[in-house]
Amino acid sequence: MRAIEHRDGQRLAFLDGWRGVAILLVLVGHFLSDTIRPGLSVLGVDLFFVLSGRLMAEILFVRRVPLKTFFVRRFSRVYPALLVFVVAATALFYGTSLGHGVGAVATALTFTTNYAMIYSHPIAVLDHLWSLCVEEHGYLLLAVIATAVVRDQRSATIVLLALGFAAMANGIVRAMMLNIWFPETAWRTDVQIAPLFLAGGFYLAARRLEVLQRSWISPTCLVLGLAVKLCSDQVFVQFGLGTVLLALAVATIDFATVGFRSLFEPKILCQIGLWSFSLYLWQQPFYKMAHTDLLPAGLALLAALCVGVTSFYLVEVPMRLTINERWQAFLHKRSQLKDVNAAGINPI
Repeated sequence: MRAIEHRDGQRLAFLDGWRGVAILLVLVGHFLSDTIRPGLSVLGVDLFFVLSGRLMAEILFVRRVPLKTFFVRRFSRVYPALLVFVVAATALFYGTSLGHGVGAVATALTFTTNYAMIYSHPIAVLDHLWSLCVEEHGYLLLAVIATAVVRDQRSATIVLLALGFAAMANGIVRAMMLNIWFPETAWRTDVQIAPLFLAGGFYLAARRLEVLQRSWISPTCLVLGLAVKLCSDQVFVQFGLGTVLLALAVATIDFATVGFRSLFEPKILCQIGLWSFSLYLWQQPFYKMAHTDLLPAGLALLAALCVGVTSFYLVEVPMRLTINERWQAFLHKRSQLKDVNAAGINPI
């Protein structure tokens, strides 16, 4: 079987749907179930991590997007919405029990929140940004690897899988030595890049190895991965086996049956997936208000949805389009100047 190509400008609905499932798990866990049965919100983050690894491996090692364009797109996707959120949250909660200081703002905007939290810096309503920091660190490392292996897919596969399993082993050993998972272990980049790198490595491997192209692999690994993540409290099982299973599930979903992929393709689920980053940013302050009895959980969830969707349309989309359009215009202009210089034509 051939993998479904994710060409530039083409979206794969089942991946948007996967992202939709991830953010729904975060929302349901935070606002409804985590106080009764913890785990759903963390599972949602796990699904985000493995999806990011699979997508970034495709962008960097299959489509071979130039690194400058790669980082401009990442910046346009993340930073404007993040900046607006951080500034707004800082202003709205200033002087309240959920307020935070300049240090929290600085760590959020420099993608160091996860390590600030490990070393007990007060972060308040910005604490969920630890996972965004891990992703951004992962993107930087993937870009370094893409440069080091000259985007050779075989070498990249080996490097990603080796680093992914090393990060997993690091997390398991740390947890066993400290007897602590959150926060000293779980928020570390050198631990949580495991799902990103494993998913990326498995995705590249699946494109080459027929043994990973069986249609049953993705649904089987997804079901088993969800069960392991939700039912086990042993780090080496939950983080170890569970992460491998989820990484395999998203890495091989291209080869799954149409019927299985269609489970992730309802329009509303895909739309929620498109909203997911803005929802991820804005749900946290409302989640904190719900759990400090400042707002009823239902009202807090509704407010988070409304503000998140509004941020998507008023901040995330227009800023992303503007930055990318200007970048493309810059590239086009530079290309024209190169053509003029190559032809020996005096532009004056």
